[in-house]
Amino acid sequence: MKHYLKLLTAAGLLLISASAGVQVSAQESGASVKKTYAGDLEYQDQTITRKTADGLHRRLLEQRATQLTSWAMPMMNFEQLYPALLQNMGFEDDGSIFFGLYDGYDGVYPFMTANVTTPYTLAMSDLSKTGPIVIELPPGEIYGVINDAWMQPIHEINGVPGKLLLVGPGQDAQVDFDGTIIQSDTFRVLYFYRALGTGDEVKNLRTAVKAYKLSEAANPPETDFVKYEPKPGDQAALNTQPRDMRFWELVNTYVQREPMAERDRFFYAWLKDLGIERGKPFQPTDDQKDILQAGLDVGMAMSQAISFNKTLEMFPTAIYGKGTGFEDAMAGMNPKIDLPTYSMFNERASYGFEATTTSAGMVSRVPGKGSAYLGSYYDADGDALMGEQNYKLTVGPNPPAANFWSITVYDIENRLIIRNDSKRSDRSSRTEGLVTNDDGSVDIYFGPQAPDGQDSNWIQTNPGQSFFVYLRLYGPEQAYFDQSFPMTPISKLN
Repeated sequence: MKHYLKLLTAAGLLLISASAGVQVSAQESGASVKKTYAGDLEYQDQTITRKTADGLHRRLLEQRATQLTSWAMPMMNFEQLYPALLQNMGFEDDGSIFFGLYDGYDGVYPFMTANVTTPYTLAMSDLSKTGPIVIELPPGEIYGVINDAWMQPIHEINGVPGKLLLVGPGQDAQVDFDGTIIQSDTFRVLYFYRALGTGDEVKNLRTAVKAYKLSEAANPPETDFVKYEPKPGDQAALNTQPRDMRFWELVNTYVQREPMAERDRFFYAWLKDLGIERGKPFQPTDDQKDILQAGLDVGMAMSQAISFNKTLEMFPTAIYGKGTGFEDAMAGMNPKIDLPTYSMFNERASYGFEATTTSAGMVSRVPGKGSAYLGSYYDADGDALMGEQNYKLTVGPNPPAANFWSITVYDIENRLIIRNDSKRSDRSSRTEGLVTNDDGSVDIYFGPQAPDGQDSNWIQTNPGQSFFVYLRLYGPEQAYFDQSFPMTPISKLN
């Protein structure tokens, strides 16, 4: 019996030892899985498996391509605008200088979130082709801005006459220039203005500005003013950012042409990993193309989320009132990118996704000056604004606008004024025949068909096309800044 017990004890010890040995072996060589937002990560003890490492390399590049999409938003806005201006006006990219005159429903269509009620006079130049450019401003009420390639204002045009000299990176400025020298950090610049006044006065003032190359200053040619008048069936070139590989081709064009800003050094390192590097041809592999497109798809969606679904954590001053459904489209943005403690990223990605150009006047906090932009992207139920649905927006009595207010509808896909059979995309306090309620409020209707008797207050929408709405206040007053003017959300109609 004792002998039998000894055998059992020995066998048990062997089993325990064997079991312990197997357990240790499993801990040392068996795989474990950790669930993360990046998917399941497989480990062998503390080492990730080769399969997981390969997946993370790809995920890393996809994430970088995604963030680069948001980073590039304002630059891509202008990078697409430059060839669009040339194509629509029939000019070659040969350094020609011209102002385009863009008026009304068809005229302003190519520009993201353009305003139909105000004519635009706009030029864009590549200083690497033209050399420095002289702009002569006549006496009169001419207001506008000069932007660099990132939509960053480098000079405000504020009604002061005189000469301006636009100088590109590395170009010599004329030290004895009789005017203001404006040094741009980028070669491509946009300069546009609005002439204020009435009748022939404003018409003449609009074309009184002169622009020419510094090299031609001794005998400057006549400045070209070309009115954009598309014919029925013409295909307009747009400044909306592309959603395919053209996006990255334009990013590469920018990188090859412009000097790198110090703030962007890490972004350029990410671009290098994706095949975009200064001084080298952009010849992405099939794998890189897949990664770039995947990052672009998510990056465009994220940029739309940043722009159309602002959060108080990201934009503390963006939400107008409680439950109104309206957001500040400028999102508290300072048009200057570089602030004392950081360079703006969210703000410029948000605004760059949906709109073109910035200026100090667009973010003025002085009552009665500049302009304000409130956007609404969802209805009172939190649903997207759909073209087949009917809606109503009530603008309360006495909107806080010293000059006037307007409501404009834009399509989500391209952020352009909506195209419809009625050929109008806005209603404003200047609209002839606009119906006002007894209390001074105004009801604006959106939908495929106008409600009975409300044609003057109606903006036509298109089934199958979602849209968003801007309320513009020209000369916003204190009730806007302190948000005491009540706004109500856009509501569905049965």
